[in-house]
Amino acid sequence: MNAKETKAGVASFETSMKRLEELVRQLERGDLSLEESISSFEEGMKLVKECTAVLGEAEKHIQKLTEQGVATDMAAETGTKEERGDDELPF
Repeated sequence: MNAKETKAGVASFETSMKRLEELVRQLERGDLSLEESISSFEEGMKLVKECTAVLGEAEKHIQKLTEQGVATDMAAETGTKEERGDDELPF
């Protein structure tokens, strides 16, 4: 496994995108045989599926981090029980 691959052996997102762009250029040139075009299209669709999954996981991770940040910010704004007196309201 080289540095461009993940632990699971799947190519990195960036590597997959570069390969997808290369396939698109080849298909757009129009000089591939029908068999080569179909093969390239199939490979491209597989890469699209993989990249979409990676982006979906990244989006979930960012959303989770954002929600944690909002919760942290809200706690900092309202203070904790120790920062307020027991008889003080949080607002």
